[in-house]
Amino acid sequence: MVTLRRRVAVIGDVGGHVEHLRSSLASLGVSASSWPHDLIVVQVGDLFGGRDDVAVAELVAPHLEAGRWVQLIGNWELEAVGGSHVTNSNGRTADPAALRVFSEWHRAGMVRRAAALTSSAGVVGVITHAGVSHGFWRADLEGDADGRRVVERLNSMPLSQVARPGQMFGAAAETAPGPIWSSWAESWSWWETPPFAQVHGHSSPWNSYKQQWWDGTPDDLVDHAVANNGHVTFHANPGTLPFISVDPGLWDRSPVNALRPLEFRDAVLT
Repeated sequence: MVTLRRRVAVIGDVGGHVEHLRSSLASLGVSASSWPHDLIVVQVGDLFGGRDDVAVAELVAPHLEAGRWVQLIGNWELEAVGGSHVTNSNGRTADPAALRVFSEWHRAGMVRRAAALTSSAGVVGVITHAGVSHGFWRADLEGDADGRRVVERLNSMPLSQVARPGQMFGAAAETAPGPIWSSWAESWSWWETPPFAQVHGHSSPWNSYKQQWWDGTPDDLVDHAVANNGHVTFHANPGTLPFISVDPGLWDRSPVNALRPLEFRDAVLT
């Protein structure tokens, strides 16, 4: 496991929006010819989404191969790593050519299910695509309070376990959805004093189109949440470690700067 002490930027769901990804990287000082020496990027998955997926893969590939990009698996990439075929409500699927590239990355050991970040203040955060739900933490991780060890376990579990569906893939009765499919509400509910912080994508209670909470969002959760320009921070109770959704909810006419990285200075990534 590689340990890096750098500026770590976590990028949320890209969904095949290549211009949004270019803008996000430019905000970090990345250009076509340069990459800041102190920067490493973690992308939380759902890199693809049936739009400009091949162009996104071409943009990411050299950075991934150079070791300055950590790629997580999202639900849109599951088919590429031996999981379920995924379509959205309009029948859109990820580009097969991009999925083949992702599959090559997976065979080469260049994609993960989770990463651990230790901030300059010593706070450990678990980064996954969709968040570790309380039910999954209790049942599958046996209440393990060590965030780094949790990440090691997630990266070695069977894919079917970490990709166990919840309410977002037709399994609303599931009490322990996995960190590739768990909705934001499933990931945030039932916690009292989380033992580690979390950063995830996949879903958010914030409607980026209307700039308001989604209709029907549970008050007992959003009363503990703050939306800030594409990031939503939740605290289960005052003073507890945060859960941060970095899913910007991109849509076809989202402003190009909507994919805002979450930056950590002088952090350790494992």
